[in-house]
Amino acid sequence: MTKFIKDRYLRDNSKKGRIKAGAAISGLGILLNLILFCLKLTAGILSGSVAITADGFNNLADSGSCVLALLGLKLGCKPPDKKYPLGYGRLEYLSGMLISAAILFIGGRMMISSVSKIISPEPVDGCGLVIVILLLSVAIKGCMYRCYSTIGRMIHSSGMRAAAMDSLSDCIATMAILAAVTIERLTGFNADGYTGVLVAVCILYAGMTSVRESVGPLLGKAPDKEFTDKLKEISAEFKEIKAIDDIAVHDYGPHKKIITFFLKADDAQAVIPKLRKRIKEKLGYEAVICPEYENDNTENKITLKDQQ
Repeated sequence: MTKFIKDRYLRDNSKKGRIKAGAAISGLGILLNLILFCLKLTAGILSGSVAITADGFNNLADSGSCVLALLGLKLGCKPPDKKYPLGYGRLEYLSGMLISAAILFIGGRMMISSVSKIISPEPVDGCGLVIVILLLSVAIKGCMYRCYSTIGRMIHSSGMRAAAMDSLSDCIATMAILAAVTIERLTGFNADGYTGVLVAVCILYAGMTSVRESVGPLLGKAPDKEFTDKLKEISAEFKEIKAIDDIAVHDYGPHKKIITFFLKADDAQAVIPKLRKRIKEKLGYEAVICPEYENDNTENKITLKDQQ
């Protein structure tokens, strides 16, 4: 499925192709999550397990998360206008935040239900049909995690990456439920409530990870080492450049990223247009460069003496 979406929609890296790829993977996610909800709800009723039932409703919420991710993609691709000259790309990060909030809500509700189950345990009927449904759910969620994470990286979607983390947590949670059902079937020990707590922890962890993924670009996180290394390689192509410092990345969405820094170089005015072009070609970022800046602060500074 991932290869099909890549070959069909992501060949030219266009905005329309990006939306179509997001729509395809979101539509698949909605369908599969609804199927899993029905299956797990059936398994929860048959077994009497609060963990399985709650996990089923988590899949129902995941369908809504897919809708939010797709909505974020479409709204984020709106062209810039007079009111928002830098575009609407950050709406994708906001959709990721909403998905994260939904994940955290489900995790909190499940934690409360699971603690109640520990206090007042009830037997769970781990029949063969229940085990088959849980195994099928693990396989489906594992495939969904792979699809979401791969496509999310390709189209640089925080919403898709949040959905990927949610799918991974669901996969781990369902495996824990399967283990609990098997343990009770073999030993008679009721581990449903304890498993529910573990599932809730996995969901809450996925939610917090998704929050960090979405909030970073909104707050304006510092460039990482990989980015500064690439910038150093590009700058080293120009012998006139001696140093760049005060690097800042301004993220306005997957299609609008701006980097600003100060440049120390011989004949800086001649170098800047060429450097901006190389940065756009290799990193895809627009660059705002201020020449001949003397600053004793070495924080976030790249010195290129060794490269010459």
